[in-house]
Formats: sequence, structure tokens, C-alpha cells
Amino acid sequence: MRDPNKNTTFTFFCYEHESIDLKIRLRYDGLKQSEFFRSILIKYINKDPVMLRLVHDIKQEQNIMGKNKLKKTRKDYDQSKDLLRELGITEADKDDIFDIIEEHALDE
Repeated sequence: MRDPNKNTTFTFFCYEHESIDLKIRLRYDGLKQSEFFRSILIKYINKDPVMLRLVHDIKQEQNIMGKNKLKKTRKDYDQSKDLLRELGITEADKDDIFDIIEEHALDE
């Protein structure tokens, strides 16, 4: 059985000057590298609106998706938010649902 609380390490490559610039900025802002990346990860997973705009910009800059696909993705996200609001499902409700699913998965 997998332990959902087990730590995992991510590794990626960047240029040395980018690494230096990142460490300078993090020190200036009083952040640790692990705190910074973990916060970004959580915002991405939780579909934070600011993070979604950033991801949209990255997709455009990197030509990851065509303009029509980007529009459709944005429209789908907006529709899903509207549907949840219409059904009266809050973030707390979603958390409860995921907790129930996780408990059931751990029982098996």
C-alpha cells in the first residue's frame, strides 16, 4: 500500500545562472526553495486562479496548445466552476469527498 504522506523528490535541470538568480530572489523574499516549490505545486493542484492564468501564459509562450484548444480549456474550467456553484458544492464539500475516497482506498 502506498503511503500518501511519504515525501517525494522532484528533480529538474536549469541553467546555472537561473539557479543563482532563483536563490538570490528567494533569499531576498525570505523563502526557502522547498517552501517556494511546494507552494507552487499546491496552488497548481488546487487550480488557484492566479496559477491558472500563469499556466495559460506558459502554454501560449511554449506553443503547447493551439489558441482554440486554450480557449476550450478555459471555457471548460469556467463551466465547471459554474456547475459546482449551481449545485451548491463548496471547496469544503470537495475536500470531504476526497477524504471519503481516500479512506475507502486505504481500507482496501
